[in-house]
Amino acid sequence: MSSNIERNILTIIEPTIELDELSIPDVESGTDNSDGETSQIPPSKFTSIIPLVEINTYQIQGDKLHSLRLKNTGFYPTLKVVFDDNDEFFMARFFPKDGDIIKLFIRSQGDETTFKPIRIDFTVVDVRPVGGGGNVTANRFMVEGRMHVPNLFTELVNYFEGTSFDALLNIAEELQLGFASNVDETSDSMTWINPNDTNENFIKSITASSYLNDDSFFTAYIDPYYYLTFVEVNRFYSQEGSAEVSQAFSQNAGDLLSKTDGQQEDFPNFLTNMIKFQGGARYISKYQMTNETGAVSKSNGYKKYAQYWDLIEREYISEFVDPMNFDTPGYINATKGRIIDGESEGPRNDQVKYKYLGNRSENVHDEFMYSMILNHQNLVEVTKMGMVVELDTVNPALIRYSRIYCQILEYSSPTKNVLTQPLLDPTSPAPNKQERDAPPEKDQATEGIINEFLSGFYVISGWEYIQTNQGPVRTRLHLQRREFIAST
Repeated sequence: MSSNIERNILTIIEPTIELDELSIPDVESGTDNSDGETSQIPPSKFTSIIPLVEINTYQIQGDKLHSLRLKNTGFYPTLKVVFDDNDEFFMARFFPKDGDIIKLFIRSQGDETTFKPIRIDFTVVDVRPVGGGGNVTANRFMVEGRMHVPNLFTELVNYFEGTSFDALLNIAEELQLGFASNVDETSDSMTWINPNDTNENFIKSITASSYLNDDSFFTAYIDPYYYLTFVEVNRFYSQEGSAEVSQAFSQNAGDLLSKTDGQQEDFPNFLTNMIKFQGGARYISKYQMTNETGAVSKSNGYKKYAQYWDLIEREYISEFVDPMNFDTPGYINATKGRIIDGESEGPRNDQVKYKYLGNRSENVHDEFMYSMILNHQNLVEVTKMGMVVELDTVNPALIRYSRIYCQILEYSSPTKNVLTQPLLDPTSPAPNKQERDAPPEKDQATEGIINEFLSGFYVISGWEYIQTNQGPVRTRLHLQRREFIAST
């Protein structure tokens, strides 16, 4: 079983990439630089509520910002901004051209040595008017961007000798990115060759064939702080153990002038919809289960065979990958088909897929072919079930590919009755509507009952920061899980 230390993503090297300058007028320092001006709410702190966005020196003011979505769910962060251009300055003077940059800043309310602010430059990929047309000038624009990493999409020929870990570390350094990982080695030494492809595709191809052992699978992405992050994923999915104790964040995002920074030392890092946490950074205001089991099983099968001709042994190899699971006592695996009378239903063993991968030569590591299926099959398997939750604020302690305990309580009387009553005998009469919808007793009205099926450890596979109509920035978390307590 993996320890808490093995689940920590640690920095190997720091990024050296230089971003464009982004500044705001000084009206808070009280020095000669601020010309004697002061602000009741310091603008630099206010950017934790309304992000600072600048395009060609055009700063989108809070009253013009209609919506913003920063997504950290793919290989690199993306941004979508919708804003009003009522004075037509953006259209007339600042409309972006090829190579222009969107600059984003979101201040962290925590200690910035622990919880870093977000500062990203984005390459403009799309600009569209929202409304307008004909002789009518659009006064609202949508601008989309992807994280700007010079040479990420440059095609080149190069190679690195060593393990996949070494190769990715070298690529990160060449791209002036940082590098972070929860492993310090892999077992896959070879010469990794980029045959005139982009750095993005080179990183993805190396990760796809990375191998440590048969109980590990890998992914890689660039995080919002410009670290190329190489993650062994399997160790996060255990339901055993307690919530990791770390520096957690609990401050209400609306508390701009609080003298505290929201950090709590040695406190279990968890999320809950318990009412007493409402308003804080641990409170789940919305949650929705997701289930793509049928689509994933149809596309990938329950097992997949890696098939190839081994030039060294001069033999045909066909070996299957059965996606991993911890088989935690008291939990059921929700991704491996129906269990009937303790046995897997037919499709679990029969619905398999095959992938012919060509020839394996002495130029690749021993598990090169097998690892491609091992990594792919397991990464897809964990997308089968999970939950999407929303927080009413930003919690900088929640990072991608970390393990978080979610406690879900049910407050509605009908649901509480279902969870507390034993299963009815099919021949017994069902409760009538008056009994079913009876309001709870006064002392029970605010008491929730834990939903054991939904509660447990999840893996944060991605997150989004969302702001709409000048409201506070909210967090949407994409959570994954393989095992659940059986519902009754």
